[in-house]
Amino acid sequence: MKTKITLAITGESLINRRISVYTDDRFLALIKLLRGADAAFTHFESIIHDYDGPEVYPAAESAGIWQRSPRYVADELKWAGFHLISTAHNHVLDYSYGGLFSTLEAMDEAGLVHAGTGRNLGEAREPAYLDTAKGRVALISMTSSGFGWSRAGDARRDVKGRPGLNPLRLNYVADIKTLETLKEMAFRMGWEVWKVGKTWMFNPPGNQMAFIRFAEGDKPGISVVPDEDDVEANLRSVRDASRQADYVLVHLHSHESHPDKGTDVPADYVPAFAKACLDAGAHVFIGEGREPPKGIEIYKGKPIFYGPGGLIMMSFTITKLPADYYMRPGYPPEIRSWEATPADGYDAREPYPKQLSPPGRPPSSPWEGSVVALCSLGEDAKLTELRLHPITVSRRPRSRSGLPMLADGQTAERIIAHVAALSAPFGAKIEYNDGAGSVRL
Repeated sequence: MKTKITLAITGESLINRRISVYTDDRFLALIKLLRGADAAFTHFESIIHDYDGPEVYPAAESAGIWQRSPRYVADELKWAGFHLISTAHNHVLDYSYGGLFSTLEAMDEAGLVHAGTGRNLGEAREPAYLDTAKGRVALISMTSSGFGWSRAGDARRDVKGRPGLNPLRLNYVADIKTLETLKEMAFRMGWEVWKVGKTWMFNPPGNQMAFIRFAEGDKPGISVVPDEDDVEANLRSVRDASRQADYVLVHLHSHESHPDKGTDVPADYVPAFAKACLDAGAHVFIGEGREPPKGIEIYKGKPIFYGPGGLIMMSFTITKLPADYYMRPGYPPEIRSWEATPADGYDAREPYPKQLSPPGRPPSSPWEGSVVALCSLGEDAKLTELRLHPITVSRRPRSRSGLPMLADGQTAERIIAHVAALSAPFGAKIEYNDGAGSVRL
């Protein structure tokens, strides 16, 4: 079948330095791959601002670090060959609404097509469109991992909407015995517990009705399910985009993983939701949220990427950080003082204890590299070829950390073998040849 369009699919990009200055051969080879695609996608997990402007204030809470990128970063993404940018993630309001607005403005000024955030829920949820010589490409972006106060809100006839991200909220299902145990634990911690019909709601002190919701179920234990309203609303956006574009990409930023099989395996709800998106008219589903890659599945001739892995990972070169960053439990007193610098904070963070794996769940396997996928789609918008190009991301020195490069030799083969092993349970067969992986169709 003749190829109609080629899409480059990458994982997350945390970028806060110029990348156009680098001349490494393997880095430039990666840039050439991205530029050679008809449309290139990445997930931008940062906030663009210069610590000024109206309402640019650091939030009281953040997911580990307050992300920030200079305004020139939007042009750097354009230079690298990217066209489509997803912006729904758990750092969206690291610098309040002012930081979000500054990000949207920078993306627009650079001519980047972006989706996933907006000035109200309708804007955050709507598809964004890229017109190319090979056809029109739509992008819908959402996240299941974010603070409740970062969700965008709908406008009403009498009240304007709330800026923020497009959510895919998660709820829990548990049996009565488990719910009773949770209730007793909540009481001991001073939490509020509400019950409406078969819905139990747990509210930590000070969270002002920010409920953690549980539905009564018959199956022992706890399972996670996406919110029905958010599922239907996002599928509605997919169906709309499928009538307005030739190719539809759906992106989900998700930190959740499988409770028993480890952090390299997507949470149970993700495969079902991905397939629902493809059935609704999407052509490519992109899961993302952790640095290590996850597996790939081919569903009805369409690719599901459960996680390509990190692409540009500049987490230790943000130039300024708010006071809250230095207040982590366990940091020594000298780091918690007002005289500490970002470099001091990074030095303290690197040996910081890692998250404990929940009982029964193995930790994520060592992260050696990720993949950049080149998807070739035919006249019917189904796959004609899928090539996985392995990349490594530099760790040292800190001044050059986070820079991606095409992998080669045994490193490239190991990365592809790892992704192949993660993809096998989904029925995808990946072969290594000529420095890259090929998905057998």
